[in-house]
Amino acid sequence: MTDTTRQRPDWQTWPNLITLVRFLLIPVFIGFVVSGHPGWALVTLVVLGVSDWADGFIARRFDQGSELGKALDPIADRLAIIAIVLSLVLVGLLPWPSVAIIVVVDAVLALLSGLWFRGNPDLDVTWTGKVRSALLFVGLPLLLFSSTSWASEHDWIRVLALVFVWAGTIGHVVAGVQYATALAAKHRTVARTA
Repeated sequence: MTDTTRQRPDWQTWPNLITLVRFLLIPVFIGFVVSGHPGWALVTLVVLGVSDWADGFIARRFDQGSELGKALDPIADRLAIIAIVLSLVLVGLLPWPSVAIIVVVDAVLALLSGLWFRGNPDLDVTWTGKVRSALLFVGLPLLLFSSTSWASEHDWIRVLALVFVWAGTIGHVVAGVQYATALAAKHRTVARTA
């Protein structure tokens, strides 16, 4: 007796669909920021943050992990963070050194991944990376919120936002070092077995 149930392709999962939505929301967020709509940008950013959590939760809870998802999820995270911070610098909300640090770390990691693994080293996201993302996804919305008409009267909101952003930036460096170390270790292992 043959099995007539249709096997779902590896890429056809709800988490991958959510990750695709995250990619699509990035230019929407940028548009709201540069056109002077911090409230709508804030809503978009919250959706980005929730979807980042949701795709991982669904993948684990319902066994819908995939190789495509493992590759796309960190790319979506990095693109979202870079696009968000660049747009916030553009409108004067975020200090440029934070962006420079994040971009340099990501550029080095992208270069190493490209040289050693053709862009996909297949490494899991670290806890430091998750904490870093959480700090930035709290600090960046707070920065946006601090620019709304109500919150702009309260300076402490901007100060608190910058504390979260700088903590996330430092976490980005730490996560980058961990990821680069893991890349180098995997590269050495692959080179020895080749």
